[in-house]
Amino acid sequence: MSKWYSVRSNALKAVVACVVLMGMSACDRNRDNDQTPSIRASTVVEPETRVDTVPQEEPAVARQQWRASSDTARQVTGNLRVSLESVRGGPVIFAFASGVTVRAQPIAVAPADNRSGVGGQSFAAVLGGDPRVDANLYRVENETVSPSAAQGGLCGADSARFMAVSEFVDNSGRWVFKIAAFKGDRAPGASGQDPRLCNSYAYQAQ
Repeated sequence: MSKWYSVRSNALKAVVACVVLMGMSACDRNRDNDQTPSIRASTVVEPETRVDTVPQEEPAVARQQWRASSDTARQVTGNLRVSLESVRGGPVIFAFASGVTVRAQPIAVAPADNRSGVGGQSFAAVLGGDPRVDANLYRVENETVSPSAAQGGLCGADSARFMAVSEFVDNSGRWVFKIAAFKGDRAPGASGQDPRLCNSYAYQAQ
């Protein structure tokens, strides 16, 4: 009886010792895990391809009233009202406070970083615009210059033949309207002859 009890007691002690040792081993492993930083097997680096878009509009659709904001616009044209003659895709009327009125037909839309044909400059450069904003191209159907327009039309004494226009939000969060007028026989952006830039004008939404 005593011998059996002794064997049983020794076995129980062995079990307890084993449990204790297992617990210590688990604690040691947990301690090691706490102290060892997590290391990723590999690091994947992806290029940033997102490009912030600039709010922009087709001219004459969302806004019509514009205040001259550049010296050239204040001296030559004054404020501007731009409107559709009838429907989108048809002629657009540019009515300037100085007494100049232009009726122009949309002909194309070009990325502003495309070459304009003026000395290798982009449309953004000649417009003083944003290279992420499209340039809307127009063929001037008619330009009326009243006697009150002391500086003449968009190209002074010459007739404007084409226009590049952009309407967008600038870095200050303001809606702006940019116009570049051309007096050449070839549309800006076309290969070959220089479109003969006259002036560039800048306006802000009223």
